[in-house]
Amino acid sequence: MRRILDLRIVRWELKLLYVAVAYGIGYPIRALLFAAGAAPFVPSLVDATVTIGAFVLGARLFRGAGEAVAPKRPWWRMTAWPTLSKNLGILFAFMAVSFVFLAVRAVGAAQVPTVDPIIGALQFAVLAFLYLNSAVRLTRRGIAKPERLGPPPRMRL
Repeated sequence: MRRILDLRIVRWELKLLYVAVAYGIGYPIRALLFAAGAAPFVPSLVDATVTIGAFVLGARLFRGAGEAVAPKRPWWRMTAWPTLSKNLGILFAFMAVSFVFLAVRAVGAAQVPTVDPIIGALQFAVLAFLYLNSAVRLTRRGIAKPERLGPPPRMRL
């Protein structure tokens, strides 16, 4: 495990790939748990836990442009810059609220309420808290993104 935590991801293409895999890894696990006959809430709970864990691990591995690569990040730091933390926190908060609306809509439509929207709301609320906490702490410490770090990345196909 130590060797994994010493790994650093600095290229944006690899970060994007990591996030896609981290978000999607829970679906096959969920399918296996459903096929194994687990209780209805267990696959959702395991999926949410794996996703949150993958995002926290990614925050330990990623490094932003201009950020020191070698030292470990503090436990609370999710991104290199406060603006990105704030934007991601707002995105995850919006997703949490949308899952709450899904749960309320299911109850209002007299459908059998499932725990999936509730667990989804909790998952995104935890991620929103982590990123917004990071934004506040980065701002308090005076960490800001430099004006210009270099040319924007180009995508080659």
